[in-house]
Formats: sequence, structure tokens, C-alpha cells
Amino acid sequence: MPLRYLDTPPYFDGRMLLGFAPAGELLVVGAHHIEPSLVPDIGYTEVIAVARDARGVLVDLPEGAQVSLGHFMLLVIFQQMRWLGRHPRTFVRVDRQNVRSLALLDRVGLTQERPDPQSDLVQRWGELPGA
Repeated sequence: MPLRYLDTPPYFDGRMLLGFAPAGELLVVGAHHIEPSLVPDIGYTEVIAVARDARGVLVDLPEGAQVSLGHFMLLVIFQQMRWLGRHPRTFVRVDRQNVRSLALLDRVGLTQERPDPQSDLVQRWGELPGA
């Protein structure tokens, strides 16, 4: 068991990222942390949530591509994981019926599917882009 379980409180290094519109409305939320049961420090994306009114909004990337806000938040989380020195492997857990999220995970390279202890979820694993 990782020694971080013995810390008080246990050390998971949780991070939350928020994306706002110029007028101040919250558009997108992302959160990640160290998966507590794994060594080395493998990052786990806990949540990506896009405001209902912001779904379909596209973000222009520097190289000219356009991506959805959810896709953009995943890229920002992956960049922060690299900056924090997380292991280059990462994963998420997603409802196996959420076809939109599964398609997004395919686009960002989290394509290796593993079973999850919770039967309605599936784990998607992959390498951090640019790692």
C-alpha cells in the first residue's frame, strides 16, 4: 500500500481547474488527483463537466485545430499532470453507456479499456499526450 495512505490527511494531491467565459460565467470544470491505490503516482481524471449552455462551444488551439470545451479541459489536465511529474500512463472511469465521453476518450488517446470494480463503469487508459 502506498505510504501516502499513512499521511494525515492521506495525500492525493487533488487539483480542480475552472474555465470561465469573459463575462464571468463558469463554463467547464475539471478535476484530477493521484490514484491513491497505485504506485508510481498515476494521475486519474475525476471529472470533466461542461455547462449545458456551453456544450458545442469550440476552442481554437494554437496549432489551428478546434476542440470542444470538454476536450480542451482534458488537454489542460494532461498538461498539468505532465508539469506535476505524474507517470505518463493515466486513466479515467466512465459510464459504459456514455458514448459521447467514450468518443472523446478515443480522440485524446485513452483507448485501452479495462473492467472497473463498479459494473456500470469502465476504465479507459492511455499515455499522456506529449509525455
